[in-house]
Amino acid sequence: MVNKQLIFDCFEGKATSLQKKAIDSWVKEGANEELFYQWLQEWEKRHLQYLADEQPALQRYQQYLNSPDKNQIPLYDTDVLSGGVKRARRTWWISTAATVLICFGLWKFHDGILNYTFSTGFNQKKVLRLEDGSTVALNSNSTLWVPRFALKSGMRLVKLEGEALFSVKHTLDNKKFVVETANGEQVEVLGTEFNLFTRQRGTKVVLQKGKVQFHYQNANHKDARVTMKPGDLVTVARGGIASLKPVTSPGNSSEWLNNRYVFEESSIQEIVHLFKDNFGINLKIASAEVASLTLSGAYSYENPEELLDVITEALNLKITKTKDNVIVLSAGPIL
Repeated sequence: MVNKQLIFDCFEGKATSLQKKAIDSWVKEGANEELFYQWLQEWEKRHLQYLADEQPALQRYQQYLNSPDKNQIPLYDTDVLSGGVKRARRTWWISTAATVLICFGLWKFHDGILNYTFSTGFNQKKVLRLEDGSTVALNSNSTLWVPRFALKSGMRLVKLEGEALFSVKHTLDNKKFVVETANGEQVEVLGTEFNLFTRQRGTKVVLQKGKVQFHYQNANHKDARVTMKPGDLVTVARGGIASLKPVTSPGNSSEWLNNRYVFEESSIQEIVHLFKDNFGINLKIASAEVASLTLSGAYSYENPEELLDVITEALNLKITKTKDNVIVLSAGPIL
C-alpha cells in the first residue's frame, strides 16, 4: 500500500525496487500525482539543505525562463556564493531532482515538479481560480500550465494549449500577467478579460475588457507586437501572418462557456475544426458545393449531436456516418 511514509522513505533512498515500482504505478492514477507533489513539498520543508535567498533566486529563475539560450543562464549565483555553499546548493538541486526521478522512474514528470497542469477532455469545461485571484475558464480539449512556486513572485506566467477565457486580476504592484501560447506567442496584460484560442493551425485573441499587448513572430521571423483595445480580434495563422480587426460583440467569442456558439459567416471548414477540437467528432466535407457554405447565427445545445443536427438543418445538409465513424456532410434535397 502506497502512503505518505512510503513516499518519504523513497525520498530518503530507503525504498526497495518493488516499492519504487508500486509508487511509479500509483502516482499515474488520477489525483495521486498532485498528492505526490504535496508530500514532496512537505518533505522538502522538513529537510532544508540551506537558507534560500528567495528574491535573487526567483529573479535568476525568471531570467532563465525568458532566455532563448538557457545554457547561458545559471540557476544559482556563481559570483556571490562561496565554493562550499555553491556546492551545497547545486548538490541540493541535483539530489532533489534525482530523488523525484528515482521515485517516478520517468523524465516526463519533470514538468509536473514545476507546474500545476489543468486539462479538460472532449465536451468538458472547467473553471479555475488562480492563487493571485485571476480566473480561467478552460474550454474542451485544452490544457493550462500554472507555475507551482512563482505565480505570486515576479511576472505571472502561464501557458495555454487549446482555448480559455481569462479574467485577470490587477495587482497593487502592477505585476504583469503573461499567457504563453502553444505556438510561442504571448499575451501580456495587467488586468483584463480576453478569450484566447491557440491550437496547431493558429492563434486568436479577442479582447473583451482592458488592454493587452500581443507578442508574436511575423512572417519574417522577427518579433512583432500589437496593442489591443476592447473589441479587437487578432488572428495569427501558421507562418506568422497576423491580422487585426474589430468585432461588434467580443463577448460572443466566449459563449462556449454557456454551451452556445455564435457564428458570423463561419465557413464549413471552421465548423469541422470546432467539432474535432471540442468534441472529438470527425466531420468530412463531401463536395466543393458544401465547402462554399457559410453559417451565421447563435446556436445553443445540450450535447454535440444536437448542435450538429441544428447546424445541418440550418444549412440544408444531410449527414452520413462511415464505418470509421467519420460523419460526411453532403448537400441535402432542394427545398
